Amino acid sequence: MTARLARRALLAAAGYLGLAAFTAPSRLAPRPRLVVVISIDQFRADYLQRFRRYFSQNGFNLLLREGADFSEASYEHSVTQTCPGHAVILTGSYANRNGIVANAWYNPALRRAEYCAADTAAKLIGVGGEGRSPRNLLVSTVGDELKRAEGRARVIAIAGKDRSAIMLGGHLADAAYWTDDTLVVTSSYYMKELPPYVQGFNARGAITRYRGATWDRILPARAYAMVGRDNVAAEEDIGGMGRTFPHHLSGGPAQSQNFLEGFQTSPFENEVLVDFAIEVIRVEQLGQDENPDLLALGFSANDLVGHSYGPDSHEVMDMTVRTDRLLERFFSFLIRQVGRENVVIALTSDHGVAPLPELARQRRPPVNAARLDPAVITAAAEKALRARFGNPRAPAWVDRPNWIMYQGWPSLYLNLPALEDRGIRVEDAEAVGKAAIGGVPGVEQVLTGSELAQQRTRRAHSRSELSYYPGRSGQLFYVVAPYVLPEARPQGTNHGSPWAYDTHVPLLLFGAGVTPGRYPDAVAIADLAPTLSHLLAIAAPGGSQGRVLTEGLR
Repeated sequence: MTARLARRALLAAAGYLGLAAFTAPSRLAPRPRLVVVISIDQFRADYLQRFRRYFSQNGFNLLLREGADFSEASYEHSVTQTCPGHAVILTGSYANRNGIVANAWYNPALRRAEYCAADTAAKLIGVGGEGRSPRNLLVSTVGDELKRAEGRARVIAIAGKDRSAIMLGGHLADAAYWTDDTLVVTSSYYMKELPPYVQGFNARGAITRYRGATWDRILPARAYAMVGRDNVAAEEDIGGMGRTFPHHLSGGPAQSQNFLEGFQTSPFENEVLVDFAIEVIRVEQLGQDENPDLLALGFSANDLVGHSYGPDSHEVMDMTVRTDRLLERFFSFLIRQVGRENVVIALTSDHGVAPLPELARQRRPPVNAARLDPAVITAAAEKALRARFGNPRAPAWVDRPNWIMYQGWPSLYLNLPALEDRGIRVEDAEAVGKAAIGGVPGVEQVLTGSELAQQRTRRAHSRSELSYYPGRSGQLFYVVAPYVLPEARPQGTNHGSPWAYDTHVPLLLFGAGVTPGRYPDAVAIADLAPTLSHLLAIAAPGGSQGRVLTEGLR
């Protein structure tokens, strides 16, 4: 265990004695009437400084100037994916407690992958399809605790992605909304039908009005020249991205899918979400009485833009500047509608992102960056297992049996029925797979499920153990070396590692009860949930592993 994680463990232990688990109402600052939690999907901490010269006065700068900036906030788990990250934000807990080990994992009972927010007992409301819910989330959120403490409180979550809205909203949310096709939708887990005002929002063509729109730079082209590239023309030459500004969203009905892909990978989706959030606050009268309410807002399009073009692209810079402009409009509305003294705003992200390997190799000093197809790792483990144990016997439901049943970076799942059939110990198969994966260039570390289970028993909380949950995690867990991208595609980038470019994200607090300033000590995103609980004078989520950030509070 690192010294930092050891210190965090001591603070968490103090929380169980009452320091972080429950806090009495503050006598100096009244409870906020509305807490707004904003998660910008795939937003690295360095963006706030790299692009600050182009920010407006009252977007990001309002929080940086008049709020608490925890500039060294990070995730402490290993699997920095969207669903696990959003699960941490308002539970204050990692996968070893909340059970959200990845965006998807292998379910041996179902013999297939299971999506983190899937719920076959529910259905989508607004469009067809399998329902979504927080049933896989094993702990409570701040919103859940607020609903329990204040029965009249309203808790609503909004995002572009279903998993983002659902993990932020929790089990007792009044609603979780996201975009699907050209509509704002939800799940029957929350309601039987969309409220009239949401139906009206959809009927007005909030999304379809962007058909045929063009996304171009919001700033003069010369402002982007030093952002990772020497000139504009180089955009199509780095990492095989193949597109440059301007980006045109298709307009014809026959190009519906192309339009949706373009819309979701543009700043226009964020515009729709802010418009919708403003309407929700007005209609639901959030923050208009003494009962605190909570609104969570997730900007999902930033993630798709970052995947496509990389953190050093003109697109990510433009997306960041446009997000700032949207926040300025949203913050202005919040202060007018609810009152500066009645609102608390928290802003963070679910994860960062790795640079494009092709760009990273050009840096000075050079970085040993590469792309590593996860299929290579699976093949290495499968080959070694067959060499040691022979071919697995085929059960009735498998045509071509393998020793590796499922691969979802960074976990491999062994064919446990086949091991039992042959009388092979799981630990022996794990050892063979571990040795094979460890020999693949670009792999930094390999841990087995048995080793992670032992860490769990001893409460030796490594980053990998914080991302491990028995029954959902695989039997082989690998960590790639820094700047190695487990990505088969020859273009774009990804996230999911324990390295700083994936774990270091913003954490900003603003509003009632917050002491403005820059706080450079290392803190965790898991600290946000107990801190908001403190401001709301409610119990922190039961699984919380964070602490109250008292240094930033009055």
